[in-house]
Amino acid sequence: MDIDNSQWHSMDQTTGNEALSIATNNAQDAATYDSAYQDIQAQTEQDAQAATQESWESQTFQAYECNFDTSSLSSSDFTKTIVKTFSTGNLFNTTVGESRAMMGIQGDGLKMTNGRENNFFKALKWSPDGSCLLSSSNDNCMRIFALPDSAAEPKDTQLNPGVLIKEGEVIYDMCWYPGMTSVDPATCCVLSSSRDHPVHLWDAFTGELRCSYTLVDHCEVNIAPTALCFNLDGSKIYCGSNNMIQIFDTTRPGKDCQKKPTVPTRKSKKGQKGVISCLAFNPDHSDLYAAGSFLKTIGLYDSRAEELLLLLRDKSQRANGRRGKSVPATISSGDNGATLSTSTTPPQTPMGGLTQVQFSPDGVYLYSASRQDPFIRCWDIRNTASVLFRLERPGELTNQRLGFDISSDGRWLSTGDMNGDVSIFDLSHPTDPVSERLATRIRGHDDVISTAAFHPTGSILATSSGQRKYELFDSKSDSDSDSDSDSDDESKIEETAAESTLDKDFEPAMIDNSISLWTLPGEYVWYVNGQRWTASDQSALVEGATNEEEEGKAVAADSSMALDERIKSPAPSTSDDVVMEATATTTATSSD
Repeated sequence: MDIDNSQWHSMDQTTGNEALSIATNNAQDAATYDSAYQDIQAQTEQDAQAATQESWESQTFQAYECNFDTSSLSSSDFTKTIVKTFSTGNLFNTTVGESRAMMGIQGDGLKMTNGRENNFFKALKWSPDGSCLLSSSNDNCMRIFALPDSAAEPKDTQLNPGVLIKEGEVIYDMCWYPGMTSVDPATCCVLSSSRDHPVHLWDAFTGELRCSYTLVDHCEVNIAPTALCFNLDGSKIYCGSNNMIQIFDTTRPGKDCQKKPTVPTRKSKKGQKGVISCLAFNPDHSDLYAAGSFLKTIGLYDSRAEELLLLLRDKSQRANGRRGKSVPATISSGDNGATLSTSTTPPQTPMGGLTQVQFSPDGVYLYSASRQDPFIRCWDIRNTASVLFRLERPGELTNQRLGFDISSDGRWLSTGDMNGDVSIFDLSHPTDPVSERLATRIRGHDDVISTAAFHPTGSILATSSGQRKYELFDSKSDSDSDSDSDSDDESKIEETAAESTLDKDFEPAMIDNSISLWTLPGEYVWYVNGQRWTASDQSALVEGATNEEEEGKAVAADSSMALDERIKSPAPSTSDDVVMEATATTTATSSD
């Protein structure tokens, strides 16, 4: 059958209309589907947020909130706010030689001057679960102290170490495994670095060596890192050395490691130069970590790309000039004439070589401490990358590492000083003047406080004390044996020790190598279903419930008594009075 052009045109038009109609319907269906999909996705997100909020509100957890009495700052008695509960006492007030002799270590090759050094505590760190303390001392040993039962109650019991770990040389750094918990012995381990030795992983229960991580140079000589740090999940070990950061896989002991140079070349002006002296990871899981250097810089690195993101320097260093250089003399005129005054310490001492870096719990701020520097600096790592404020530690400048710590809620910062005092600063209001940040200050020890660390729950403060001193020889015995060559050698050693003593006039009574536990004032707070509950709220709630119960019992008793009286009362009857009253009422009605 022949079809003319008009029919073909009609068929094409019909086909085109059908195709357009189908396309339009498909587009409408697609739009409807997209709209429905977006609605479903939005509803899913809302449900997820609601579930997250409900899950958070349904959680029940406990926290410890400190409450320091700032009124005690105006008086000389600072013990009203913090109470000492346990201490090692005079147990470690010995020399290095005496300490190692008590442990049965002989032939260690120590020089006489080293053997007569004071056995002071260098550092102190809480375990992640808060069950024990790890310390390092001048006798090249680490000790683990178990937290006593009822540590918050004052007692006269002496604190004794439970585990002793002996290193071969000077201990540079140590740290706990971040996933450590006492209920799982496999996670109870500590990491240490000592001079001319590999990095050692020790068992915290037995004190035995589990494995080693070896760093060697091009001459196959062991390199001891000056800084150690686990990442947040404990899968990697970060080691800091001269112009280098080495990264080990925790599950692969040995020599295999990833090397990250902090400078492109030795003569390059880029990057972070110097010995990496301290490391710390940001707790907000942003894969950011900080590395401090003895050349007065702090580097912020990305652990994913292992590259330098930002280099922090204190701008006041250039303004104040070199360290140890006196400020130009100033002449001031007064009633008594002109006076000349000089100062060897500028108002803001330049930052020295970094000894510690630590992030705030929220990961917003970075705090740092350095040697020959009385200040703890707070850095803003979000925007300005500059120092927000400085917290001053009174006392003389020193090269000794004086550690600080931040409470788990991020509000308090604790630190010791050269005077033996413990200072606690309030960090809750960054805009407050520095003079108003000091919450309390107490007399902690009779010597330098090397560490002041908060318990993970925040209810206990641990402090360690001591500094390098020498036991001086008896001058009379030396004068009687001047003809002896051995005595001549000893007199030379005595002169060297006397010159190296930090306090040349120190007395034996001033030696204080101890660890103390302090109870912080405050109370435990419960968060139940998103609401904050304190012990007073709980007691008030119980008291209110008791009062309501008593009121209910009283009302019930009154109702019962009223019911009993109603039952005992006689029922109404047609007595003579009632009949006479009814008759009188009827008569009055009829008369009307």
